Amino acid sequence: MIKKLLPLAMILAMAAVSCTHKSATTGATAVSDNSPVLAKVGDKSITKNMYETELNTIPDQVRGYFLKQGGPQAFLDQIISKELLYQEAVKEGIDKDQRLQAAVDNYRKISMVKLLLQKKIGADLNVTDNEAQKYYDSHKEDFKMKEGKAAGQIVPFDAIKSLIKQRMAGEKQEQAFASYVNELKKSAKVQINDQAVKDLAKEMPALTNTPTGLIQGMPGGK
Repeated sequence: MIKKLLPLAMILAMAAVSCTHKSATTGATAVSDNSPVLAKVGDKSITKNMYETELNTIPDQVRGYFLKQGGPQAFLDQIISKELLYQEAVKEGIDKDQRLQAAVDNYRKISMVKLLLQKKIGADLNVTDNEAQKYYDSHKEDFKMKEGKAAGQIVPFDAIKSLIKQRMAGEKQEQAFASYVNELKKSAKVQINDQAVKDLAKEMPALTNTPTGLIQGMPGGK
């Protein structure tokens, strides 16, 4: 095993991002897999196709960490560890634990919401070069250099076009999200028990002291 890796953290990261997929190492696949077998854990084979499927489900940063630190063997080690833990969990009866079903249901709900938002507002997030240029022209003061010999000079549009597009896409996402949710609220019956919410705030004062940075990172946050 590659000792430089953090096994538990990596395994949890892998599990979190692959929950919406039927894991190649933990569930039967509907399609025949004739690719080379890279390893076996008990009676379970880990094939090249399974390996690549797992690798493609993790974020680029995590994938890069594995490949830089130990190459293909490092990631294979983590798949083996995850399969060992999975098999042990089944032996312990964890697959029948009600908390597991609750977690699966919650992740399914989150995944469905994510796909819905991609379907409904994803197409509206594209920012054209013309839109970026107009934004740049009306916010030139925001793009002045503040330090060094170039202080006071405005950064050329081409140098920051991609950053402007990212900023505008983020603003579009917030606006589209808020608009879509408001439309849903109009057509649905949403009732809030104000007294119960006040009582909850008294019981959980920590909720009223949430760092603003956490709110800003959420869709619709300001």
